[in-house]
Amino acid sequence: MTLAEVADAYEREAYVAIRHAVQDRLRRQARCLRRMVANRDAADPTTLRLHHALTLDVPGRWCRRHGYRASFGYDGLTLQREGEPVIVASVGNTLHWDGHRITVTP
Repeated sequence: MTLAEVADAYEREAYVAIRHAVQDRLRRQARCLRRMVANRDAADPTTLRLHHALTLDVPGRWCRRHGYRASFGYDGLTLQREGEPVIVASVGNTLHWDGHRITVTP
């Protein structure tokens, strides 16, 4: 079972829990696990796959690390570096850093 699956299990348990304190604790644990998954995904400096479990700051930090500004929208992000055209990436795309620039693959 992956960390994301465990987080989903905590969310399901929170949904059926009767006591508010138990619901809150389970949801906090699920958020913590999802945060771990997102940080682990961003640890690779050469690739980052965009998915719904990523928190907004993770791809933003990853892009800044490579000299790009990122802006977030409904289903993905746009990124740009001074003097280069805007790059648009959607959920499910993978960002690649080749040492000089970021490219996007579906």
